[in-house]
Amino acid sequence: MPVDLSNLGGWRADDGHVAIASTMPSLVSAPLYAAKPSKPILLYKAWKDVLGKYPDYPSQEIGDCTSFGHAHANDLRECVEICLGEPSEYRETDTEFIYGMSRKIAGILGAFDGSYGAAAVKAMTQVGIVSREMLGANGAYSGQRAKSWGYYGPPAEVEAMAAPFKTHGVAKVSYVQQAISILWSGCPFTICSSQGFTLQRDKNGFCQPSGRWDHCMFVCGWRPNPEGFLICQSWGPNSPQGPLDLDQPPFSFWCDPQTMQSILNAGDSWAIISSPDFIKKKRKLPASFTKAA
Repeated sequence: MPVDLSNLGGWRADDGHVAIASTMPSLVSAPLYAAKPSKPILLYKAWKDVLGKYPDYPSQEIGDCTSFGHAHANDLRECVEICLGEPSEYRETDTEFIYGMSRKIAGILGAFDGSYGAAAVKAMTQVGIVSREMLGANGAYSGQRAKSWGYYGPPAEVEAMAAPFKTHGVAKVSYVQQAISILWSGCPFTICSSQGFTLQRDKNGFCQPSGRWDHCMFVCGWRPNPEGFLICQSWGPNSPQGPLDLDQPPFSFWCDPQTMQSILNAGDSWAIISSPDFIKKKRKLPASFTKAA
C-alpha cells in the first residue's frame, strides 16, 4: 500500500522550534573534529550487537514523527552505550509520551498533529522519558493514545513516572562535519526538515532527494565512499524499498552530504547525549561498527 506522506509526516515547519531552542539550559556544544574517519561509522550495528537483530518498529499512525525520531534515536543511543561499556540498560522508549509532552511544552496541544524537534528534546531533558515496559500491558504503540496525549497532554501519573529518567542534554547539529564528529563520538542524531526523498533505494542503498516531507527522522551512520549519511525512517519496517548496503536496517536509506546540509539548515536537528564525557572525544568504537558483516 502506498505511503500517504500527508498523514505520516508531522514536523511543524513554521519556525516554532527557534523560540523553544532558545530556552534550553541543557544545550551543550557539539564536537567538531577536523578530520574525517577512514572507515565507515555504522552505529546502527549496536542494535544487532545488543538485541541480536534490528528492531521491527511499527509505522507511525498519525503525525507523530518527531516522537518516533527522538525515541528510536534514544533506543539506539542506549545500545551504543551498552556496547561501549557504559552503565546502561536497554528499554524501548515510549513515543507517545514524548509526542504529548513535546506538544505541551510547545503550547500546541489540540486537534492538529505535529510537533518540533526542539520541543521533543526539551521534554526529554526537562521532564524525562518513560519506557514501553513502564506502561505495562498497554505499552505497545497506539496511534489513538498518541492522538489523545497530543490533544490533552500525558496523564499526570505518567509524567511523574518520567521524572527520574531525564536525558543529560542535547547538542544542536548544524553542519555536515559536525554531524560526522557526533557520530564518531558514538551519538545518533535527529533531523527535522521539509526535505523529501524518493522511496526507492539505488544499488548503494541511497534515496534521492525529491519533493517535500515535513518530517522527523534520525541519523545513525556515515560512509566515506560513496559518501553519505544513514537515515532511519518511521513508516514501517520495510520503507523505503530496494537494495541494502553495509548491512543497513530495512527501514533506512543513505543520503548524500549536500542534501544532509540542506536538512541541517532547517535548524531543528539534535544529538541526545547521556553525559558530558560522551561527546568530548572520538570514541574507540567497536570493530563491528566499522564493517558491513
